[in-house]
Amino acid sequence: DGWIARTDELDNDIDGAWRVIEEARESGRLNPRRAVPQRMQAAEGLVPIVSRLAQAVAETRSMARTIRSARVPPDEWDPAFRKPWLDLLHRSGTAVVDADGGELKAARAELGALADRLAARELPSGLWPVYGALLINLRNVLDALDAVADAQPVQVPSRALA
Repeated sequence: DGWIARTDELDNDIDGAWRVIEEARESGRLNPRRAVPQRMQAAEGLVPIVSRLAQAVAETRSMARTIRSARVPPDEWDPAFRKPWLDLLHRSGTAVVDADGGELKAARAELGALADRLAARELPSGLWPVYGALLINLRNVLDALDAVADAQPVQVPSRALA
């Protein structure tokens, strides 16, 4: 429930980012100064980043809801899934905080390897939908955030420099 509440907060932040981008567009259209085109381009460059952030938040919310609605609590999941998935989730979170695109790509590769290993094992069939959903959600988060991490730090020319 805490994760879901936090994703709602992040959605509000993303909505604020969209409002700022739209304000920048409006300001640029009405501003006759020469430096405006570069700033407009920089603002437009934020659109795919904010879109990817929105996707990552939606996937995170889906992950949290999947965990909440699972018939079996996480501490009872098969250790062959639980431990490596939680390790990857932690590594991924650390890579996001550090804006480490290389580590996000490495976690994505390891996630694929985990899925391959799990597919070859006999895990309790009742939890495969949960495991599969969580694998896909984490993959989608990593796919969305690798470009965001690569764009850090986001830089937009200041008015003083323009």
